[in-house]
Amino acid sequence: MISILGRNVAQLSGIGKEELSTGGTQRSLLVAFLLLLWFMDANAQVPAAAAVIDTVEFKKLSLSGYPYVFYSPETEFALGGALVGTYRETEAPELKPSNVTLSGYYSVKHQYDLYLVPEIFFAGGKYYLTGFLDFARMVDKFWGIGNSTPDIPDAGHIRTYFALNVDFEFEIGEGLRLGANYDLNKTAVTDKQTNPYLLSDSVTGSNGGLSSGVGLAFSYDGRDNLFWPLSGGYYKLSTLQCMKWLGSDFAFNRIIVDLRQFVGLNSASVLALQMYGSRVAGSTPFYQMPLLGGGYIMRGYYLGRYRDDYYLAGQAEYRLMFAKRWGAVVFVGAGEVGPKPSSFQLSHFKPSYGFGLRFALDPKEKLNVRMDICYGRDTEGNKLQGVYFNVKEAF
Repeated sequence: MISILGRNVAQLSGIGKEELSTGGTQRSLLVAFLLLLWFMDANAQVPAAAAVIDTVEFKKLSLSGYPYVFYSPETEFALGGALVGTYRETEAPELKPSNVTLSGYYSVKHQYDLYLVPEIFFAGGKYYLTGFLDFARMVDKFWGIGNSTPDIPDAGHIRTYFALNVDFEFEIGEGLRLGANYDLNKTAVTDKQTNPYLLSDSVTGSNGGLSSGVGLAFSYDGRDNLFWPLSGGYYKLSTLQCMKWLGSDFAFNRIIVDLRQFVGLNSASVLALQMYGSRVAGSTPFYQMPLLGGGYIMRGYYLGRYRDDYYLAGQAEYRLMFAKRWGAVVFVGAGEVGPKPSSFQLSHFKPSYGFGLRFALDPKEKLNVRMDICYGRDTEGNKLQGVYFNVKEAF
């Protein structure tokens, strides 16, 4: 199916102290979001303002295309488009649909991002392929390393990168998968501007470079639905080792643990829980370190506002679909970064909380467009705010 809908696909959503969103901006975004979705739904000749492609070659394929306009502190105003395709190998409800997202945007700051994200199931789910292909020019910020880095006026810098990640897994038991992954990142810091850390070359990766590594992945997926699960869990452990013999300029390793559990309260609501941890060791570029913030976990913080060798975060989200196409969520979370596990202290964890709206783009697959209004706190206790648009749930 082909649909039209605004969305912000940038993962770098969030906001810093010096760029607080105003209530007026949030209200304008909320009103625009509601009016656009209402107009689509009210004037649609078929569900979701969609034109269904009913040809043999697309019999099992559903396509959704979206132009979108958005504003974020990282990009300012930007215009882009996305194409999301879902494909079912069979109509068996227990088998999860494959999906691929192709998206790109260009902003008034001359920032751009073009990426491809596949999630493919083969042979009835026995084989699984995911990863991403990403090419971008980022007008980014770097405040240094640590859990309490101060705001500085000259944090800006510009970098371009090409990133490739391939994760292939095979089923070793019901819901259990084992596999391997490859990760490539080629980054160039094209303009250090007046950033003191980058100009002094005091951090690894201040001039960019190539990282190339391989690792293992072990996961369990017991969710009853890929996009809006009402029960089950998803648990994944992945490792990465970047080595010189693979062409890497940096030698470091990374471990990520992602634990999610879904508790259905009734047929229309669910409590979703997530714990996330990441650790790096070795000569890690500053842009490859665990980054707190963004549009998925620790919403309300600029992605990378805080970073260090260790990162631990958790969140809980109550989700409710109160109409066929409309839903709402509320969520809370907390997270912290640090140089070692013993540095984590409960009093240092930063809060994240907020609420959001959902619109069912594909009710059959339970694929939603989301808008979240989020709040956090900076090192001086000031409240931060952020607005996020995206497709699919945060976790």
